[in-house]
Amino acid sequence: MGFYVLLLKEQEDDTAVIYHFGPDEDHLGALWLDKSSGAVKELKQPPVNNSEAFFMPAAVKVRQHWKAGMFPEKTCWAS
Repeated sequence: MGFYVLLLKEQEDDTAVIYHFGPDEDHLGALWLDKSSGAVKELKQPPVNNSEAFFMPAAVKVRQHWKAGMFPEKTCWAS
């Protein structure tokens, strides 16, 4: 069985970007990425069982986009 994390951009400015993340659009947490350093912080866990399993893949995905200099409106991580 695969694992899927949806990421939807909430807001972006010159210094940071905030994404909602979780298994689907009805169960989302939030994370913040610092554009200068690539540091990622969890702002809110998704309201699901095993919610901590969603942050690390979401953080990896937004850092991949940060390294490429892109911040898409919608993306995902899947295994």
